[in-house]
Amino acid sequence: MNWRDYPRPRPFARAPSLRGCVAVIALMIAALAVPGSAAAQIEILDGDRPGIELGGYVRSLTGLRDAGHDTPGEARRTGFHGQVVRLRWRLTWGDDVVLSVHNRLQTTVASSAGAFGGAAGLGVSVIPGRPVDLSTRIVSEDRIAIWHDVDRLALTVYTGAADITIGRQAITWGLAQLFPVADVWALFSPFELDTEEKPGVDAVRVLSYPADRLELDAVVAARGRAEDWSAGVRATHNFASADVYLAAGKLWNQLMVLGGVAYLLDRITLRGEAAVPWVLGEDSPDRPRITIGFDRPGMRLSFSGEYHYGGAGAESSASYMGHLSDPRLRRGEVYLLGRHYLGAAVSFIPTRDERLSLALSALLNAGDGSASLTPLLNYDVGQSASVSLGAIHSFGERPSLDPPSLPSEFGAYGHLWFARVSVFF
Repeated sequence: MNWRDYPRPRPFARAPSLRGCVAVIALMIAALAVPGSAAAQIEILDGDRPGIELGGYVRSLTGLRDAGHDTPGEARRTGFHGQVVRLRWRLTWGDDVVLSVHNRLQTTVASSAGAFGGAAGLGVSVIPGRPVDLSTRIVSEDRIAIWHDVDRLALTVYTGAADITIGRQAITWGLAQLFPVADVWALFSPFELDTEEKPGVDAVRVLSYPADRLELDAVVAARGRAEDWSAGVRATHNFASADVYLAAGKLWNQLMVLGGVAYLLDRITLRGEAAVPWVLGEDSPDRPRITIGFDRPGMRLSFSGEYHYGGAGAESSASYMGHLSDPRLRRGEVYLLGRHYLGAAVSFIPTRDERLSLALSALLNAGDGSASLTPLLNYDVGQSASVSLGAIHSFGERPSLDPPSLPSEFGAYGHLWFARVSVFF
C-alpha cells in the first residue's frame, strides 16, 4: 500500500440528487442578498416567535506542495487552490428551542491530480460515518472538485433538567491540544488547515448539571454502519484549582474508559489524560493512549508542551507500511503512526494593536526521529477579515518505492507553503 493512502479523507459522498444541492445554493445566494449586515440577527417575527440568525465565513487557501521525493508518473510539485464557504443558520423559538444548520460549499483546484486527498492540507480530516447522506457531488474530476454538504443539522431543547441536542453536531471531549486522546467523536487531523469548524457527527447529546460544579454529558452517535454506533457518558467535576473528568462507553468496536485532570499551578496549567480501549471479543485491553502536558497562557506570549504515548501506533518504523491499513487510522480515530511523540506550540502578539500574531507548532516522532514544523503569520485587516501565511515543513527520511518502505512518518509529508484569506460575516 502506498504511503499516499494514509489516511484518506472522504470529502465526497454519493448524493440522492443534484436538485437538493441546487435548492440549497439558491437559498444561500438569496440569504447573502439580504441587505444590511449578515452578522446581525434577522428577525422574521417579533417577541417570543421564531427568529433567524445568519453568519458564516469564506476561507480561501492557495499554495504549493512539494512531495519531498520523486514518484514515477506523478508531479513532485503541485500548485493548488481551495475555498470553503460556510453559512451558519440559527433558528430560535424563544429561549428554549434552537435549530442549527450549516451549509458548506467547498471547491478544490490543482495543477496535477492527487494534490488533495493526502495527509496534509485542506479538508484532510476524516468525515465521521453518517447514516444519512446530506452531501452532493457537483464536479469530480482529476484536478477539480466541487461539493456541498450539510455539516450541521441539530435541534437543541433547553429544559430545566437537561440540554438535549438531536442531529448533526460538533462534540469535543478531552483536554489535550496537540495529541488528543479523548476527542473520540470527530477528531481533527494534526495537519488540517481549516480548523474553524470540526466535522459534525450524527448524535443525540444530553447535558445535565445535577449538582454544583458537576456536569454529565451523555452521547449516542450513529457512525454509518450499525456495528459502529457508539455511546458514552462523561462526568466532569470543577474543583477550586482543578477540573477532573471520567468517561466510559462503547466506541466503534471497543469498550473504552477515559479520564483526565487539568490542575492550575500559579500561571501554568498542568494536564494529563488517558484512554484505555478494549476491543470487543478480545481477552485483554489494548495499549492505552496517554497525553501529559502544560499550558502557560499570556497576554502576548503563550506556549504549550505535550508528551504523547500512542498505544494504537506501530512498534517501530519497520511496521509502518502494514499499519497503514489499521481501521483506527481509516475511520479517523487516530492519525499518528508511531507511539512516542513530543510536541510544542507557541504564539506571540508583537504589536500593541494585536492585529499581527505569530505562531509555531512542532511535532516530533521520537521513535523514528522525524519532525514537522508549522509556522503561521496572521494579520487582522479589520472588518472581520484576516490574511495568513504559513507552511508545513517536514524532516525525516523519505519513503522509498523500490522496495516500498516508509522509514519515517513525518518524512513522508513533504512540504507545504500556503496563503489563506478568511472573511467572517
